[in-house]
Amino acid sequence: MKYIKTALADQETIVNILYDEQIIKVYSSRVEVIKILTKLLGNPTVKYKKSKTYWSGASWDIPFSDAKKIEKILLLKSFVDSEIEIKIPKKEKKIISKKVTKNKIEKKKVSKKEKKEVTKKIEKNKSEKKIDKKIEKNKVSKKVDKEVEKRRIEKKSSKKVIENKTNNLNAKKTIKKEENKKKVDLKVKKSKEVKAKKIKKEVSKKTVTKEDTEFFQMSLI
Repeated sequence: MKYIKTALADQETIVNILYDEQIIKVYSSRVEVIKILTKLLGNPTVKYKKSKTYWSGASWDIPFSDAKKIEKILLLKSFVDSEIEIKIPKKEKKIISKKVTKNKIEKKKVSKKEKKEVTKKIEKNKSEKKIDKKIEKNKVSKKVDKEVEKRRIEKKSSKKVIENKTNNLNAKKTIKKEENKKKVDLKVKKSKEVKAKKIKKEVSKKTVTKEDTEFFQMSLI
């Protein structure tokens, strides 16, 4: 079965508040509203028959205790679907148009002011960025200079260390040479002394033999 779609003049939606029963009774004969209410409230409490194939309308019983459902149906879009154009009186239209124009003018004014402020902020940010870049460049240059100075000092110190090492090595070499010369000189002296002693001994032996021979010859006479 389907809901019958009647003429717009015959369509209605009624909300009855029954205080004694503490029920809000919602009735509608408009098909689009029935669809909306079924989505919001669920299946209707009662469906009204038009014939064997059509329903003429439906109603829902919502108790006062069900606050959520009551809040849902109190919205305009619960009873007025998108197919219906809401007619606004002329007086209200004029008021709305005036408000709209005022809002547009205010928005334009605000937009101009905001644009100026935004441009100022952008310029400030650009200038600040430039200053920051300069500061960073100066910092980098200072760091580079410091590193260069450190390297130069390190090179100087390394040269000095190398020179000191070479000087120490040369000094050690000269000392060793002198010590070796002294040792050689001592050896030469010792060898000379030894030779001289040997020569003296040999000479002393030779002189003794000559004297002995002469004494022996004299004794024979």
